[in-house]
Amino acid sequence: MNENPKGIYFLYKYRKLLFIALLIGGFSGFGMTFLIPKKFMSTAIVYPYNSNTRNELIANPQFGYEVETEQLLQLLSSKSMRDRTIEKFELYNYYDIDTNQASWNSELTLKYIRDAEFLRSKFLSVVINVTMTDPVLAANIANFQVAEINRYRASIFEENRTADFNYIHSQFKESSKEVNALKDSIYAIKKDDNKLIFNFLENLNNENYDPSEFVNDRKLETLIIDYRFAYDRYINLRSRYEELKRALDEPIPSVYSIDKAMPSYKKVSPSFMINALLGAIVLFTLVFTIRLIFDKLNSVRKDFN
Repeated sequence: MNENPKGIYFLYKYRKLLFIALLIGGFSGFGMTFLIPKKFMSTAIVYPYNSNTRNELIANPQFGYEVETEQLLQLLSSKSMRDRTIEKFELYNYYDIDTNQASWNSELTLKYIRDAEFLRSKFLSVVINVTMTDPVLAANIANFQVAEINRYRASIFEENRTADFNYIHSQFKESSKEVNALKDSIYAIKKDDNKLIFNFLENLNNENYDPSEFVNDRKLETLIIDYRFAYDRYINLRSRYEELKRALDEPIPSVYSIDKAMPSYKKVSPSFMINALLGAIVLFTLVFTIRLIFDKLNSVRKDFN
């Protein structure tokens, strides 16, 4: 019950000291602001794609959904994109990082993450905020993210698509060799017969067709069965091969750039008001704590005596 009156009495007793601490702290924080480098922020806004193929975009042209936005955020925040940006603008020089130190990479990464921010808006767009002491550099880095994310994403897809294409291509070549080998074996038995395997296969669904006209040797039975299976596989692989070949020739859709970053010469930090408040609060708290400790010590000393 007596704690609150004691606290009020303490504040009243040292009101002048605490008030002076507030003033000195506020003016100190205000003055220190002049020594802190000004920072400027540039913003770019992009929307993700809703498909990885241009044909689908032509048929259904719209922005991406939440999953595409999350994927775009992951790509922008990735180490690869960070390294590309740092190398492009030589940010180790901007941050004055000593690359001879063992911790230079970690220090550089922390500073970059602090200054380059990627956010998802409520409209599912991706907002790129870059804060630098140079407004032109901030705008260039933000716009670089938009341009480079397309190349980075394309390189990821290209690697996967090329691997799939090479595998299908090798399977297609092996299937083609197998079909040709079986075809040569069949024609070796048929010798000078002018009847073609293609015509034979095409007429199998014809009710009036007599397959014995073509298969007139026991050796042909197994070869014809093997050829039919090999030929069906060949057709499927060829279709897949042509499909992947066309896909590799098509460019991957780009992100939709809504707002391009422009240099902003209105500083976002430091703030005179915030620094003054922080300075006042810090010094007030420090003086209050020290004065309270001394009063407690004096009280203990009196009680001991």
